[in-house]
Amino acid sequence: MTVAQRIMTRLCLSLLAIILVMGSVPARGGEEGPLPRAIARVAIFAEGQTVLVHVAAPAVSLLGFAHQPRNARERDTMRLATENLQTGDGLIRFNTVARCRLAKADVDTTLDIRYAQGHPEMSASYRFVCAQPDKLDSAALGLFVGFPVLNLALVQYSLPGCKGEAELTRGQPVVSFIPLE
Repeated sequence: MTVAQRIMTRLCLSLLAIILVMGSVPARGGEEGPLPRAIARVAIFAEGQTVLVHVAAPAVSLLGFAHQPRNARERDTMRLATENLQTGDGLIRFNTVARCRLAKADVDTTLDIRYAQGHPEMSASYRFVCAQPDKLDSAALGLFVGFPVLNLALVQYSLPGCKGEAELTRGQPVVSFIPLE
């Protein structure tokens, strides 16, 4: 990967993170307590053979709690959540014809409440390389299997010739990339 490609990748990941953070600020005036629905936000951006994916969610949406683990059960839950997030190709599966493979995964599960406006978040960024990126037409989210508390994923995608949004659920975990007309 050239220096220019690395810079572009970091810029795109930064932009995706900003979009996700802006969309995840609580609309309840900073009110404490669990969110009414367990929601994750997913952004998918493709350029050339590279597909960048960013996943962010309040910790309570993935773990069922929003604090540093306090007992053995919570430590096990945190360990499993971290392992699940590190398996990016298990959480995001692109259609097989595009032949995408996970190249890199960065996971943040620090749960630092000082920077989370009362709702600590967990996040992960993935870089996939696709042999046939022009064949990308869908992605299935394994988030619902890896995180049983989660019940909704808000997906935004931007691929060459495709841009849109989708709400995915446990019963409908697949997003189809709809071409622009």
